[in-house]
Amino acid sequence: MGMEIPAFLTNWPLQSVLAIVAGVVILLVPRVLSYALSIYLLAVGVLGLLVFFQGQSVRPQAVIALVAGVVILIKPTILNYVVGIYLIVIGVLEAGIIRV
Repeated sequence: MGMEIPAFLTNWPLQSVLAIVAGVVILLVPRVLSYALSIYLLAVGVLGLLVFFQGQSVRPQAVIALVAGVVILIKPTILNYVVGIYLIVIGVLEAGIIRV
C-alpha cells in the first residue's frame, strides 16, 4: 500500500507559489538570496520526488534541484556556478537534447 498524496498537493500549483514567494523574499531581502534559492530548490526537489509514492517515475529535474539546493546550502559562495550549471542542465533536459 503506497503513501497517498493529499489532493491539495496534486491540484495546487505549489511550485509556482514557491517560486513567487522565493522571488519576493529575494527582492525584499537580497542578502538571503542563497538561502531562499536553496530552500526553493529543495522544496521543488521534494515535491518532484513525491510522485514516486504515486507509482510514477521520478524526473531527473527533481533530483537535480535537490542536489543544487544542498550544494548552495553547504557552500553559498559558489551560488553563481551552481545556478548556471542547474539552468543549463534543466534547459538541455527540457529541450530534449538529452533524454534520461
